[in-house]
Amino acid sequence: MKTRHLAIPILLLFITAAAQAAPATWKLDTAHSGIYFDSRHIFSTVRGHFEDFSATLTIDPDAMENSQCRFTVKTKSITTFNRKRDTHLRSAELFDAGKHPTMTFESTRVTPKGGNRYLIEGDLTIRGITKKISAPLIFHGVKPNPFKPSQQVAGFTTQFTVNRLDFKVGDGTFFNMGVMDKEVDITISIEALK
Repeated sequence: MKTRHLAIPILLLFITAAAQAAPATWKLDTAHSGIYFDSRHIFSTVRGHFEDFSATLTIDPDAMENSQCRFTVKTKSITTFNRKRDTHLRSAELFDAGKHPTMTFESTRVTPKGGNRYLIEGDLTIRGITKKISAPLIFHGVKPNPFKPSQQVAGFTTQFTVNRLDFKVGDGTFFNMGVMDKEVDITISIEALK
C-alpha cells in the first residue's frame, strides 16, 4: 500500500517534467522583430524591410531541435523608403503583390551545431514557387522581460542569401544589365514572448 502511495507522486513528477520539457507556443513580438534585406544596385546597396508579417512559433529552449516555425509575410508591405521603387517592387515584374499577396517560410528541421548555433532548414515560398533552403540560426537565449518579469523573452537571428531569380522575382533583365544583383541578403531578427 505504501509503495502504491509513493508511486503516485513519482508518476505525477514525471508527467509534470515531461509537460515542462515539451515545446511550447510562443508569440512573435512584432514590435521588436524584423525581416530585412540588402540588394546590390550597380555599386550601392539598397536596404529595406517588410512591415507586415506574422509567425507561428513552437519553441523548446532546452532542445531546439524540437522547435518549429512558420512565417507569413505580406509582400505589399515591402519598403525601401522610396515610393517609386517600392511601387516597382510590388509590381507584376517583381513580387507581383496583387497576385501573390504573401510569401512564407515553414521550417522542417533544426539541427544543433554547437553552443547557441543551429542550422534551420525549411520551405521558402515566393510568388507561388517553393524552394528548400537552409540557414544558420543563432539562439540568443531566454530571459525575463524587464518590464514584465512574469513573461519570458527568447531571441533569434538568422542571415542567409537567396537568388531572387529562382523565385521569378524579375526575369534577369536588370541582372544582365548590371543594374540589380540576383542575390539578396536576408536578415531576420526576432523576439518571442511566453
